[in-house]
Amino acid sequence: MNLATQQALVEHFVAFISDHKKSRIEEVLDFRTKYLTVVLEDIYQPQNASAIVRTCDIFGVQDLHIIENSNYYELNPEVVKGSSKWVSMHRYNTYENNTVECLEKLKQNNYRILATSPSADSLSINDVSLDDKTALVFGTEHTGVSDIVKDYADDLVTIPMFGFTESFNVSVSAALCLNAMITNLHQSEVDWKLSEDEKTSIRLDWLRNIVVNADMYEKRFFEQEGKTIG
Repeated sequence: MNLATQQALVEHFVAFISDHKKSRIEEVLDFRTKYLTVVLEDIYQPQNASAIVRTCDIFGVQDLHIIENSNYYELNPEVVKGSSKWVSMHRYNTYENNTVECLEKLKQNNYRILATSPSADSLSINDVSLDDKTALVFGTEHTGVSDIVKDYADDLVTIPMFGFTESFNVSVSAALCLNAMITNLHQSEVDWKLSEDEKTSIRLDWLRNIVVNADMYEKRFFEQEGKTIG
């Protein structure tokens, strides 16, 4: 769908929501970013999967890339609490090993790959440079990121820890990492905000989730306007 059609459809949908919801959409969009994205490799516990979606929404991370090799990514409605409606989830499950497909795509889109790892030579999450678009990769609950991720990674990153326990739960790790990186990003001079075209596309997706019977209204829109708006 071209941009003009998306904009026209947005105008069509906003007639069905309150002024408060319109304002809220714009407030949230102003803090959304694709500059930082999250990648999950083979996360299988629904509670963790759902908590990370909520964390992405809360911190304004729009894109979540989900690699499904051995494990199916399942959400728990009691935990996700509707946040999946606001985050763009990109799933990779076509091949026997989908990690390469995901990371290659991110590299092609100029993302630097950071793999979370408790290794002694990992960079502290607090010291991560924000000069480039960044994809932060979290691995499965028991074994962490795969060797393939480590091979593709530009750097390994870790959260400073000072106790006997050697690792955080993956959903806690995601929350701590995003809190550190988003805080630093907002305080930087980096142009991390969405473009107007990106806002239009996301705004349309959100309106489809907000408007009751959105499918019916969209079908009616195209029946009435489809010949003049391609």
